[in-house]
Amino acid sequence: MTNKIIKVDRVRSASEAVALEDLGATMIAVDLAENERFADHRTLTVEQAAGITGALRTATVVAAMDLTGGKPSRLVEAAKRVGATHVQPLINAVPPPPVRSALRDARLGIVYAGIEISHDDDPGWIFSGHDEYPDLGAALFQVDVLAEYRDAWQFLRDESPEYPEEFQIGDLNALAGDRLILVTLDFTPVNIREIVTKLPGTAGISLVLGEQASRSDLHFHSYRDALGALAALRD
Repeated sequence: MTNKIIKVDRVRSASEAVALEDLGATMIAVDLAENERFADHRTLTVEQAAGITGALRTATVVAAMDLTGGKPSRLVEAAKRVGATHVQPLINAVPPPPVRSALRDARLGIVYAGIEISHDDDPGWIFSGHDEYPDLGAALFQVDVLAEYRDAWQFLRDESPEYPEEFQIGDLNALAGDRLILVTLDFTPVNIREIVTKLPGTAGISLVLGEQASRSDLHFHSYRDALGALAALRD
């Protein structure tokens, strides 16, 4: 159905990773530290994460970790031991300059995730916290869109156009013209094809796995639901 990036976050086993890859996932992200947004058990050791990398055929691995502190060399070493091609902050934060420099030298791209877009956000401000840094080392930006709504895509498609001052599908495509963006939404077998079609400017989609979130305003999927959505996109 698509040659876009399909990224799945918080994968916790080789069996999950392989099944997701079989359904088209091209990037598999693993949590190497506790993610404060969730109250479940998807944190892995470096060794466990490396086992996932070894089980994949073509999908690449993203190491989600605390990039705000610690020795840069140790962060790079952990990512390399996992076999990751990219790293990802656990929260919406820009790593300090020494960390960004070490990652750049190690040729590890950064996926800036945790960026949230609300229905009343001004598109011009969404990346303002990142644009002030000239050397982000950004490979991708990952945005969670209208997570305050249970039926976010339906609202964005049907309700938002009635209020031109609110965030629109066109705004998302326009933002994607300036940077590589992965979109997180309330993907289902019914809507996932339409979402991909309506967002031609984006680099791809991201599904976040989880069983229990610590916040109500997050998009996440159970493993089973993620499989169902990706199967519908592939068919």
